[in-house]
Amino acid sequence: MVPVLIPFKQVGVFVLGTEIVQYLEKFEFEVDDMSEYMVAPTINYRLSNPEITLFVSDNLIDFIGCYEELLYKGTNLIGLHIDQFSVLVDEDYGEEDELYTDEGDEPHYVYEYKNVGLQVWAKGRLGIISSIMVNGVDHYVD
Repeated sequence: MVPVLIPFKQVGVFVLGTEIVQYLEKFEFEVDDMSEYMVAPTINYRLSNPEITLFVSDNLIDFIGCYEELLYKGTNLIGLHIDQFSVLVDEDYGEEDELYTDEGDEPHYVYEYKNVGLQVWAKGRLGIISSIMVNGVDHYVD
């Protein structure tokens, strides 16, 4: 499966808002039930090649996490510098949050790109992109 991004809609064959059941026989997922920590029944379905997580609530794909590869306009967005990414998507980031993870002392920064429905995680301020969360239009409704 090639993880090509269609903003607000899908990554490769995985379409936001669709039922997970249609993918269960086609792919081998690692499953992590997070329901006890969430308000709605929430289960994460992970693929290892490429490394992608489908975040599923009430049996529908809510958002998609990409950690290795996400293609847009022929370019892999994972591994780009934030400035390169901003030029490619023709948008400056909106909000910026600083978070510390268990991956060491260097903080991760999270940037929202609302015009393409992406939450971008980078190592260090304005650093290299390590992961991207793909959201649907309804994620940004105020």
